[in-house]
Amino acid sequence: MQIIFIHGRDQQRFSQETLLGLWTENLKQSFEQARIPYTERLEIKMPHYGKELIELRDKYKKDIRSGKYQMKSAGDEESLDDIGIIQLALIDDLRKHAGISDEEFALLMRGNEQQRGWKNKETVLKIARRLDERQRKISNMIVRLGTSDVVTYLVVPEAKKVINKYFTEVLSKEPTIVIAHSLGTIIAYDMLHTLKRENYDIRGVITLGSPLGVNSVIRQLYPPPSFPMVIRGNWTNIYDESDFVSLRPLNGGHFKVDPMIINHIVVNTTKNRHGIEGYLSNPIVAQAISEILNSDKFKTPIND
Repeated sequence: MQIIFIHGRDQQRFSQETLLGLWTENLKQSFEQARIPYTERLEIKMPHYGKELIELRDKYKKDIRSGKYQMKSAGDEESLDDIGIIQLALIDDLRKHAGISDEEFALLMRGNEQQRGWKNKETVLKIARRLDERQRKISNMIVRLGTSDVVTYLVVPEAKKVINKYFTEVLSKEPTIVIAHSLGTIIAYDMLHTLKRENYDIRGVITLGSPLGVNSVIRQLYPPPSFPMVIRGNWTNIYDESDFVSLRPLNGGHFKVDPMIINHIVVNTTKNRHGIEGYLSNPIVAQAISEILNSDKFKTPIND
C-alpha cells in the first residue's frame, strides 16, 4: 500500500527530504491522536515539484502577460493581466461567502463602475478591504491564490503536463491513497482525471485545505466538476472554515459530484489556519486511511 503526498505552492525553499519528514511526522501524529496503531504497511512517496514550478512560472511569464494563455472567465472575455482575473473572480466568490449582498456590493462600487468598471486595481483593493473587515486574513488568501505560479499551472497546458508527470511516474498498479494539500489538491484533481481506471488502483483521496471550491479555480480545470473515475473508494475533504484558501466545502451547487465527497470541518491550529501541520496531524486523516485499509475493497484484489 502506498501513499502519494502532493504538497502545495511555495515549497521550493525546502528539500524533498525535509518536506517528506515533516509530512510523515504529522501523519504519524494523526494516527496517535486517533489512537490507531501506525502501520508500516504504508510506503510513502513525495515527488517534489517546488523548484520546477518556479522555473515554469518564469518561463511562461511573458506568454501569460501577452495573452497567449488566459484564465477562463464566467462570460466576460475581457483580457486582464496574469493575476487580475483570478483575483477578481476570487473576490466575487469571497464577498458572496462573506455575506456581502449584490446591493451592498453595488453601493461600495458606486462611482467606480461608471468611470472604469470594477475591474481595476482601485476597486479590487476597495472590495478586498471590506472583505478583510468582515473576515480576517482574507487579503492574504487573495494574494496567495492570485499568484503567477498558481496561474501558470492553471492556464498553461505544458506546465500541467510537466508537474503532473512528477506524480504519474511514481504511480503503479499498487493500491494507492493520494493525500494533497492546497495547490496540491488542484494538481491531484487534474492529474487523476488523466488516468485510466484499468491502469491504476487509487483506493482513496484525501484533500486538505483545498481551493477547489472556488469557482474561478475549478473553471480552469476539467469541466464541469466531476469525481475522477480512477478513484475506487472515497474522496475525503478536510477544511477549516476560517481557512480562506479552502473557502467552502466540496459539495452543493458549486461542486456537486457523484459519488459525493465526504467533507469534514476541523480547527487548523496553525497561525494562518492553512498550514499542513494543522491538517495532516488531525485524527480524521488516520481514520480515513484506516477505513480504506480495513475495507473489503482493499482486502480483495481488484482486476479490471
